[in-house]
Order: sequence, then structure tokens, then C-alpha cells
Amino acid sequence: MNAYTLSPAPATAEALQPFGRHLGLRSGGSAVVSTEGDGWSDRRSLNAIIDTPGSLGHTIGAATPFRVSGMERHPHTEEALFCAGEPVVVAVADTAGDRPAAADVRAFLLEPGDVIVLNRGVWHTACYGVGTPTPYYWLATADDSIVDEWVEPHGGPVHVETPGARS
Repeated sequence: MNAYTLSPAPATAEALQPFGRHLGLRSGGSAVVSTEGDGWSDRRSLNAIIDTPGSLGHTIGAATPFRVSGMERHPHTEEALFCAGEPVVVAVADTAGDRPAAADVRAFLLEPGDVIVLNRGVWHTACYGVGTPTPYYWLATADDSIVDEWVEPHGGPVHVETPGARS
């Protein structure tokens, strides 16, 4: 594997720490409230998950493998990404400056029930479905007067493999 080919790592609290937070609705934990009734079970966040009022979005991401040829960032809001029915992959980079560095790009696999909350200013791609186009949800403050430019990573692009694939 060369320096600009990545395999996604599982989205965990430890792995995501430099980029944001992980909320495991599947597994529960101290930040998750669980309830159940006749024929259903429910898990929700204990607190608000982004620090501003948010708009809910729905995106259909293309399939892995993919090329990170463009990334965006949001200095005005955190962004939560929700994996619902099928796994998705997102690439992120926490680079200061006007564009991310290819060497800083990391990729994460989100399984159903995973929610990640990206810190303000973290560069990221859209999410990509594992081997097939896949829908996912996001929550962020949406302001049409703010244009978040998509830029290619310096030294890129970066190739992200399908999870489990070998180079």
C-alpha cells in the first residue's frame, strides 16, 4: 500500500478523537439512553449532538472504492453523520490552512447505529457505501449564504479501498 492508498479503520471513539466524537447507538454507553417496549427498542443521545441548531439532510453516497479528489470543511458548524441501514465510509483530515494534506487523510467505516460528530473545520468527504451506492443522514447548521468550497488535498488525490480489499 503506498502513502496515498487507505483502507478504512472502524469508527471508534479513540480513532476519531482528533476529528470529532463517536456516538455508538448500537452499543449504548454513558452518552446513550435506552428504552424498549412491546416489539421495539430505542436508543437516543443523552444530550444534543451538535452545538448549534441543525438541519437534517439525506445523501446517497457513491460506492467504494473511491478517490478523495475533493474535501470540504465547515468552520461554522459541527456535522453529525449517521449510518442507518448499510455501512458507509468517510474520509477526514484535520489540517490547518486552506486545503487538507493528502498525508493527513484518514478513512473510517461506520456501521449501522454509528454516529460521528465532526469538529468544526475538519476536512471531510461525503460518505460512500461499501461496494454500492448507499444513503446516509447528516445533521449540521445549513446556511445558504455560506459557501463551503470543495478542494483537492495537497499532494493528492488519495485512493480509499473497499473495506477488506487488498492492494
